[in-house]
Amino acid sequence: MSGRPRWGYVQARMQARHGERLQEAEWRAIEAARSIDQFIERARASPLRRFTARMNARMSSHAVERMLREAWRGHVAEVADWVPAPWRQAVLWTSLLPELPIIDGLRGEAPDWLEQDPVFADIVEMDRRQRKLAAAIDSPLGVLVAPDAAGKALVARWYRHWRSLWPRRPADKSALIDIAATINAHVQRLDRAGTPEASAPYRGDLARGLARMFRRHSGLPGAVFCHLALVALDLERLRGDLIRRLLFETSHAKEVA
Repeated sequence: MSGRPRWGYVQARMQARHGERLQEAEWRAIEAARSIDQFIERARASPLRRFTARMNARMSSHAVERMLREAWRGHVAEVADWVPAPWRQAVLWTSLLPELPIIDGLRGEAPDWLEQDPVFADIVEMDRRQRKLAAAIDSPLGVLVAPDAAGKALVARWYRHWRSLWPRRPADKSALIDIAATINAHVQRLDRAGTPEASAPYRGDLARGLARMFRRHSGLPGAVFCHLALVALDLERLRGDLIRRLLFETSHAKEVA
């Protein structure tokens, strides 16, 4: 099988998933739910069921976030199984992106809820025994916390390693660099945006831009990373909806009691 037909298969799988993404009106219909129970019920009746099937309104916010991280890792692993072998490690490396703030937090005292996460539990235990971040060097996260990486921003270390995982001559290298630059510009805008309400339009702009790039790079590796970025944005929105409702309803229930 030549490379082009293989990428055609990958594009077909992603196109099917891309077609399932919620339109803005569908998001708003789900977000109009009056309770966390109703929100989860509506999400389960939509393509978001892949991420919410095992959720319930009595879960803690930490459990919900852990479940969403697991859903993200599972989706990345599924996409990695679709792509040609030379690209699998670069795809799998994206599973760590949403967890960079947690990894950065390991510099201090790790919160107890990390023990429930299969990726971080062993690292937390090692860190507690040895009391140093170097405990993680023998883990898959070692490239991010190795002593020679000191002083470099965590995301920069992630990006450098991601590029090292590309095949020697990627077909659309410039597209991959453009996608990364687009996402980085979005992050910088978010840093300046302030409140979540003010940043929502920026996320919409990024999603539309990524959708255009997804179409432009159809049948090429760039489309894979556009697809993953769009799924990450959907999970980010879902996470925000769930956590706000969980925290608000819990706080409201305590006030009523």
